[in-house]
Amino acid sequence: MYQIFIIAGFVAVAAASPAAQAIDFSLVNSALSPTFTSSPWGANKQSYPHNTASSSSVEVPTTTPQPTATTYRRSSGTSTTSSDTSCPTQPEAGTYCGFINPNDACAPQPDGYGPHVEPDTVAAFRAYPEFSQQALAAAAPGYTSTFKNLNASFSAKTYLGLTTFTSYDAPLCAEYCNKKDLCTGFNIYVERDPSQKPAENCTQPASITNYKCTLWGSGVSAESATNYGGYRRNFQIAIAGSDGFEKTNTTIPATPPGWHQPKKCGGDGSKVHNHPGACIGTHFFPGAYNPALCAAYADAQNARHAKSSFGQKLASFWTSGKYNPQKCKFFNSYMLKKNGRPLGTYCGLYSKQYDGSAADYSPGWQGSTFWGIESSWSFSIKP
Repeated sequence: MYQIFIIAGFVAVAAASPAAQAIDFSLVNSALSPTFTSSPWGANKQSYPHNTASSSSVEVPTTTPQPTATTYRRSSGTSTTSSDTSCPTQPEAGTYCGFINPNDACAPQPDGYGPHVEPDTVAAFRAYPEFSQQALAAAAPGYTSTFKNLNASFSAKTYLGLTTFTSYDAPLCAEYCNKKDLCTGFNIYVERDPSQKPAENCTQPASITNYKCTLWGSGVSAESATNYGGYRRNFQIAIAGSDGFEKTNTTIPATPPGWHQPKKCGGDGSKVHNHPGACIGTHFFPGAYNPALCAAYADAQNARHAKSSFGQKLASFWTSGKYNPQKCKFFNSYMLKKNGRPLGTYCGLYSKQYDGSAADYSPGWQGSTFWGIESSWSFSIKP
């Protein structure tokens, strides 16, 4: 489900006076997070919808999305069926209307295509030579390798989806990323999963091995490879052969209608614009990096600007404090990172236009938190 912000409410977020700093860290820290920051346990395939935007609305994820394929929910029961409706005939025990339902307690799970590791322990899984060999040899055309052969998978607020493969195939994972809107990074890894859905009568089933590919709307880094697995009942999920690849430095974002092609800020996209005298609003959108959200924010500001008389603009500016009377001619969008972990798209709106070399601000340390920037791009409005 998505929360919709209509123009009037959206523009109300704009600062009423020039901003004192480039980034409102309190706004970022209080922002609602996406539901998923990594692939759910038991999921074999999932597509996570990303934020989309237009000049009339901006969608921000607020609740759990519907996966495109089965995501196995947790269960502590011992029942043999989980049908929400009655079957035409009495089903066989352990089936759902005659078919095995993997959501049922102790039900067989879709078999993994990887080897059955012996002995069947977490230590043996993590030390299995084949997984390390595959991870160390993996490469992906058009992508930069960011980490190799870790025992943890990537976790961040920029999750876009999951696919399970029949082999350890980094080029195939790259193809999935190339076809997914906003995807600029992926994580491929091997996961130790249960062969049955753990429940009261099967708390520690034998393991199976899955090859998993997760997609991300940001770069992927070792700092955010923090998902070491977990427990389903007494069964321990584990990760091995985890590799990260990204293409943030070679990806040019799409140009929103009404704006010129983007310019990279600070040379390598790691700096942002900070012009307090011309800043007319900032906003933060958790999730995958998406400059279209900033364009919609700017378009909404300008739509209201065009409909208001000069007197109305000044009156609104001085009385309500909710509308800046200046037109947005330029915006800077970028991925904001907290202690190395990507958070979402930050937008800065300006009444003047600037060259990319004028972006010289990097937040760095703010107290005990290190804030970083990637994919910083600026857009100038068309006449």
